[in-house]
Amino acid sequence: MHEVNQEELRELEKLCTQEQPPSSTAACPLHVDCRGICQALAEGSFDKARTIYEKTVPYPELLTKICEAPCQGYCVCSQEGDGIFLRKLEEAAFLHGSSKGSRSFLRKKTKTAGIIGGGICGLTAALELGKKGYGITLYERLEHLGGNLKEHPEFTDQLLEQMVQRLKGYEITLAAGCGKVDPEEIKQKHDAVLIAWGGQEIKRADEYYRCEDPGMFAAGDALGSGERTWVQAMADGKYAAISMDRYLQGVSVEAGREHEQPFETTLCVDRPVGTGHKERERLEGEKLRRLESPDCLTVSEAMEEAGRCWNCQCTRCTDACAFMRHYKSYPRKYLRTVYNNLSIAMGTRHANGMINACSLCGQCSNVCPFGLDLGQVIQKAREIMVSKEKMPQSAFDFALEDMEFSNHECYLASKERCQYVYFPGCQLSASTPEIVKDSYQDLCQRMDGTVGLILGCCGIMAKWAGESKRYEKTLEKLRDSMEGMGNPVVITACPTCYDTFTREFPDRKVLGIWEILERIGLPKKVEKTEDRVLHDACGARLHPKIRESIRGLAKAAGIRVEEQKYSGEQTGCCGYGGLTQFSNPEVGAEITCQALEGEGSLLTYCINCRDRFAKAGADSLHILEVIYDSQPDGSRPWPSYSLRRKNRFRLQEEIRREIWKEEVESMDETKLYYPLELEEQLEKRLILESDICQVIAQAEREQNRIRDKDSGVFIAHKKVGHVTYWVYYREREDGYEIIKTYAHRMQIKGE
Repeated sequence: MHEVNQEELRELEKLCTQEQPPSSTAACPLHVDCRGICQALAEGSFDKARTIYEKTVPYPELLTKICEAPCQGYCVCSQEGDGIFLRKLEEAAFLHGSSKGSRSFLRKKTKTAGIIGGGICGLTAALELGKKGYGITLYERLEHLGGNLKEHPEFTDQLLEQMVQRLKGYEITLAAGCGKVDPEEIKQKHDAVLIAWGGQEIKRADEYYRCEDPGMFAAGDALGSGERTWVQAMADGKYAAISMDRYLQGVSVEAGREHEQPFETTLCVDRPVGTGHKERERLEGEKLRRLESPDCLTVSEAMEEAGRCWNCQCTRCTDACAFMRHYKSYPRKYLRTVYNNLSIAMGTRHANGMINACSLCGQCSNVCPFGLDLGQVIQKAREIMVSKEKMPQSAFDFALEDMEFSNHECYLASKERCQYVYFPGCQLSASTPEIVKDSYQDLCQRMDGTVGLILGCCGIMAKWAGESKRYEKTLEKLRDSMEGMGNPVVITACPTCYDTFTREFPDRKVLGIWEILERIGLPKKVEKTEDRVLHDACGARLHPKIRESIRGLAKAAGIRVEEQKYSGEQTGCCGYGGLTQFSNPEVGAEITCQALEGEGSLLTYCINCRDRFAKAGADSLHILEVIYDSQPDGSRPWPSYSLRRKNRFRLQEEIRREIWKEEVESMDETKLYYPLELEEQLEKRLILESDICQVIAQAEREQNRIRDKDSGVFIAHKKVGHVTYWVYYREREDGYEIIKTYAHRMQIKGE
């Protein structure tokens, strides 16, 4: 993939409904921002609430008295009790709040419009067109304006006067008492005409209030479509004015008006939980009587009622994903950021940081009500960045070099043909080489058929990094090794490897060691351990068989497991997926903390999960530790990056020597001495002992070093790949004392 498909992007954007309005707002013909008003009132900001209301409603002083409030019946709070009494809140906002009273500069237009009918629809259309600078004449056959409004018990002469005062602020002529007029004659005087009273002889109205005759529009009772609510009549006037304005400007009347009328929103809202939200119960007693009475609510009553609002938003993905919360946005905006970065400003630091911090775990697609998978888009974005050489070298270099170490220096594959091949995965070998060795010997002894072995990486690191060519090269190496063994059944011990093999090698049978052990039984009696919270691996998200087998194994081992809030298909990443822990350690730590929510010791079946949790200080055990370790210890510390390298190298040596009975030369290790503080710095800076040894070896061999006369400390450097390492050290009888070390990507002149 070398470019972004704009149409595909927009289709994905539609899946994210966070920008969709709440159901109450969607049901309102004027689409009043009910959520915004409730939020403002709950905070005691009545001025803000009034501003929000007046922004949408042409005659707020009128609508707060006569609105039928269709919004209340659609309010999501009505799912568990009474919907918010929104009209009462709007009335309180208008009464207790103050209006800014500001007006923008009004550019007068040369064209004019005639409005026939002085009811609520006609009055609204006149005001809206007046605000746009048109000269308006409002024709009313009766002496008084208002039409059928006079029949409403809440309508008064004072309200009418307030409405008229609004009209006087614009170039609007009120022609009341003109009797019945002929629309065709009125059309001769104006550039556009709106028929807004009933009983008129008009041709059938078209969409968007248009009549068949150009320049003629009809709205309100003139549509003849049955009884209309007051709020709908006001909306008719407002939207008819939009049609007339567009017609007079000579632009499209239809464009961008799909959700102008009441519609069913796609916004998915869950009942809020947690601190600050009261239990939602049906209102009763004096409180209900006050809300249903004609009297306006007091300030405190309005704040209390507004506080019942659920603050309608779709937060399923942001609740579940620490990555999304870190960047303080939601998928629709992330998609646009990705697109802009790839198509406009390729390589911006902020966008690259966001793109490279996603764990690509797929949780978002499973918690999203419409299945939007942001990770798939970000995966493609990384591939594009790599193909255009815009991927920062620092993002994934360490992880990719670690993968190459697994697939070269530490790669091991059986040479004989076999019925099965065990592929434990590079990280299990790095963390618990003893478990790999014991489980391999167990399979060899108890499986009905010969069992071969491959020690290496499945290549997922290259895929996560967007390195498609390197990923394919890794798969090809594995394919060649398996073909050399006669294409045996693959047995994996890593859910991510299982997912990779089943996806990339569909012609081969793939089993998990958990399936094998569930079938043939545990190798020995396991002492019952304490109950544990089971964390499902994100690599098993698409594989329910894995999750079922793990629970069966746990039961066989005497462990009663508790489920996490996000489990099964909705499980979250531990912080390792997508190489987040390398590209953005801060986000990686936040993702780990999200996965650790809740109390209790943890049981995992992905070694990355186990180690990430251990690094965060949690009691965590891998299921194979429970089965194969004589004394499983959930407090076993996180193995450092240097130790993980050594473990893999030693494992392949021991298997060749002890199990395959080959003659192997032991690894010659240089002894390094350094304090705990420096060890922590090495881990944070991703500097390995092997890197230090390379620097010292070159310096000693070529005498390319600087000696500080006062301290006796040697200073040396060496460039390895894209990184230049600096080491300050002293010689000791059996090794070297490391004083300080650091790395950077600056080119050293003269190298």
